[in-house]
Formats: sequence, structure tokens, C-alpha cells
Amino acid sequence: MPIVDTHAHVFLSNLAMVDGARYRPDYDARLEEWMAAWSGAGVTHGVLVQPSFLGTDNSYMLAQMRLHSQRLRGVIVVDAGVPEALLAQAHAAGVRGIRLNLIGVQSFSPYAQPAWQGLFFRLHEMGWHLEVQCLGEHWPRLLASLGSLPLALVVDHFGLPDPGAAEVCPGARAIVAAADRRAVYVKLSASYRLRGADAARYARYYLAHLGAERLLWGSDWPWTNHEAGRNYPACLETLRQHLPEASPSQVDAMLHEAPFRLYGFEG
Repeated sequence: MPIVDTHAHVFLSNLAMVDGARYRPDYDARLEEWMAAWSGAGVTHGVLVQPSFLGTDNSYMLAQMRLHSQRLRGVIVVDAGVPEALLAQAHAAGVRGIRLNLIGVQSFSPYAQPAWQGLFFRLHEMGWHLEVQCLGEHWPRLLASLGSLPLALVVDHFGLPDPGAAEVCPGARAIVAAADRRAVYVKLSASYRLRGADAARYARYYLAHLGAERLLWGSDWPWTNHEAGRNYPACLETLRQHLPEASPSQVDAMLHEAPFRLYGFEG
């Protein structure tokens, strides 16, 4: 069975990083290292996500993607005014979405404005999706700002649910409700970023309410700012620990069918 790792980053420590970056790596995360780790977990395909600290300069990631165009796809970071030519070049390289990292953002109103809404419409027409990292407690406001355009949505890292929620985080409920208006996928990845929320509980919640065909797995390699003590095969094993009751067909849907469909892999 092909297995897709839908969340990893590649970078060099000497690349130009954005002003005010919350994290600046002092090491290189090279494509060949990540792909060499695949065999230990049975991974066959991967999705690179532009790291936030590199901003909108996606050139390094795109160059790496072109080295293995059949097995790699990507998600880039852009401004609302990104030129059509750049989107076309990125699509040819295997990009299938853009990412918004909204950690620390307090106002989501810009995403309801014509500039971003126009971009979202263009992405929908191209068959791309919007990937978002946002704290769970902010998801209801964000989703209200995104409006009703049926652009597919990919939710990073379980939606980073509010660990203080008495039951299910309102953000997680809002994410599930949004599936009535658009295709919604949730990445079951990076449980160590959940601020203490119970990853297994939310994995079960999303499986029950969205179905395995809307869940994705990602290793989050190289685990930026959480590197210590991690190894690649354990990332996939964590998914199985979170959902021990998942049937073989559900596992196949999460690891193969859903990502192949979303990212347009062939074969």
C-alpha cells in the first residue's frame, strides 16, 4: 500500500529568514534525509510544506520538489497578490495548495476582503486547497471570515484544540460543521504541539464525524523546535496508537486514498 507523509519541511540554515520569525533553525533539513527515513515506516510519497520562517520565498522547496516530481507534492506560502505566473509555475512543480500560519494572529478580517477572497476563488478553480495552522479557540472566527466559497480546507495538527475545553473544543466542532460547505481534511500530526490536549480523543472525534476519507497523516519532520528524542517510524506508529480500532480500510483511506486524491498523486 502506498503511504503518504503529508507534512514535512526542508530548509537550509543559511537561507534568508523572515524578520520576527518565532523559530530560526541552526541546522539543515535536507530532502535526501527525509526520504531516506521513509523506508523504516513504509512511506512512498510525501508532501512538503513551506516553513513559516522562510516566508513567501518558496524557491528552495520548489527546487527540491522538482528532483522527485512523481513522488512529491507541495504547499506554498504566498501573499494575496501572488502573480498568476508564479501559481502556474508552482502547479507545474507539484504544488496543490497554499498555507496560512495564523499562530499569533488576532484578526482574521483580511481573509474576508476581496484580495484574499479573489485568491481563494483562483485556487478553487485550479483544484488547490487552503491549509491553515490556527489555535483551536480561534477556528470559529476564522471560518466565519473565510465565507462560503467551497475551497477545500486542510486543518493542520488536529486543529490545535484548546486544552482547556471542558469537552470537545468549540474549534473542533466548527471544523466539523464547516464540512457541510466545503471539503475539510484534518492532519493527524504533531501531537506534541497540542499544548496538552488529548490527541487520541480528537483523532477519534474527527474519525467519527468526518470519516477516514477526510483524515491525513503527517510526520511533521524534522519536528522544528521539538526535535529531541524523535524518530521517523514512531510518528506513524503514533497514529496507530491514537486509533487502534481503525479498520484496515480506514487506515488505507487515511494513509493512501485521501492524500492521493487531495494532492493529485498518480498510480
